[in-house]
Amino acid sequence: MFALALAPAAGCLKVPDTDAGSTPEEQTTTRETAREVWPGKPPGALYVPGEVRSFDIYREGKLVGRSHGRYEGPVEGAKDQHRFSTRVELFPPDTPPEQRDAQASRVLGEIVVDGRGDLVRGFERSAAAELEYRREGDALVFTSGRVREELTYRDGTAYMSFWTFLHEELMLGSRALTEGELSWRQVSLSRVTPNEWAASVQLPEDAAPGAAILRTNLGERVEWRGGRIHRIEIDAERVEIKEAGAAWPEWTIDAPIELRYTPPADARFTIRPVELPGRPGEPKLFGELLVPEGRSAARPGPAALFLSSNGRQDRYGFAGPPPVDLGSHELTDALANAGFVVLRFDERGQGESEDGELTYLAQLEDARRALRTLLVQDEVDPDEVGVIGHGDGGWRALALAREGRKLKALALLSSPGRPYEEILRHQATGMIDRLPPEMREQASEEHDRVIQALKTGRAVPPGLLEQASWIREALRVRPDELIAAIEPGCALWISQGDKDFEVDPQTDPAALLRHIRRSRKKATFKRYPSLDHLYMHEDERSTPERYLVPGRHVDAQFLEELAAWLKGALR
Repeated sequence: MFALALAPAAGCLKVPDTDAGSTPEEQTTTRETAREVWPGKPPGALYVPGEVRSFDIYREGKLVGRSHGRYEGPVEGAKDQHRFSTRVELFPPDTPPEQRDAQASRVLGEIVVDGRGDLVRGFERSAAAELEYRREGDALVFTSGRVREELTYRDGTAYMSFWTFLHEELMLGSRALTEGELSWRQVSLSRVTPNEWAASVQLPEDAAPGAAILRTNLGERVEWRGGRIHRIEIDAERVEIKEAGAAWPEWTIDAPIELRYTPPADARFTIRPVELPGRPGEPKLFGELLVPEGRSAARPGPAALFLSSNGRQDRYGFAGPPPVDLGSHELTDALANAGFVVLRFDERGQGESEDGELTYLAQLEDARRALRTLLVQDEVDPDEVGVIGHGDGGWRALALAREGRKLKALALLSSPGRPYEEILRHQATGMIDRLPPEMREQASEEHDRVIQALKTGRAVPPGLLEQASWIREALRVRPDELIAAIEPGCALWISQGDKDFEVDPQTDPAALLRHIRRSRKKATFKRYPSLDHLYMHEDERSTPERYLVPGRHVDAQFLEELAAWLKGALR
């Protein structure tokens, strides 16, 4: 997609000299010789309270979305501030009209501007997340969950939000428009990326007063009529936006839940923050140590390290957006209550840990850092340590065990037993089988091309670029080789929920057990018929959407049996 919508800037104020690219004298001379298209009006004078502006979005002649905006009126109790609401809905390609509402992805937003058009505050919200922004002096501060960013924002800076055409109409309507060239600085309210906006304003000879054509550096051709956007064309994207008379939509989106960790009521452990020392240039990683009652330097005991599955969660198993509780804190809390010193940590870019390149090998090095940190804690007996790996975290646990770490126990929770390429094809098959029959062959061929691109690093689809390095490295992992290298004295525990959709609940544990037998090793295997990948109860088919359902918990019997096995494996 592309960012079209631009937002109001500084009312009728002149743009600062550093952004306009000319001196005040040059700007005055230009305005005196150029024909005026639109005088510019304060935001509160552009619309009447309750007025709705709607636009239909077409791609190649097909309706793909709608963008709505409404002037709510002056802000009560605030001097010369005005509130605007927005609603954007996008439809999947080729969606039948009767299915559009059910399948639409939606974003709602709100901005408050002052009498000159400068931003005061606002937010945009989807089902996945909420982004808030607020003007603080010469800074625009963005917050989303625990993430805070800010950028320079001066009076006269324009702003935009994704697909929100009311913002573009406000920007143009609150400025004086003249024939010729326009430019000013703008920031994105969706992507937090400042850039320069520019347009060429043309007046056709037969144009009515207040009408013009603007050609912008975003590739837009904007038809402007008397303070309103009538039509926008983006030829490169084969997109057309038309002024529409649609009613204000009734749908709304609740604010996303804020996940917070609280120790269990029966907690028999204390929590101590720790930093995971690393080599120069590596991101700082932080976590915490759960120390059971009675453990001390004088009485060290067995310990466990927890390795998460996807590398995108904090120490508690909180991930997103959208915010999702993956339940890891329930597992680590249960092990601490069972008497084990436990280390859990924030993955790169999560919680308190610094961001860094997210690759499989980088995650493996982070696991090494975590294990080194655990082994030197005063309360830990370094000869009695186990690693609990969830999903592909089980692969990293196996890698640690074959590196001479002298681990006494490894628990592989829903870990893949097949090479990652087979996992990807398994997951794709499930999606392809749900497509109409006439689309399946093409989808299968496209998936083959994507796999090849990920292997080689060439022609990777844009949507996978962020994950490409991780996947390329994971494609080289051989679970059979990892298991073959484990020392014979290391106890193994394999568990699998039958409602798992991320790994095959039959094929993957069978492959792990086959590798173990061939390596002449032994393992305890536990199957849980009604549990999903997170070891939470599932009556129906497990899906990613089910992870978002609040109030789900890790199964108590699973936690009890895992702790009992670990007690038997560690002294």
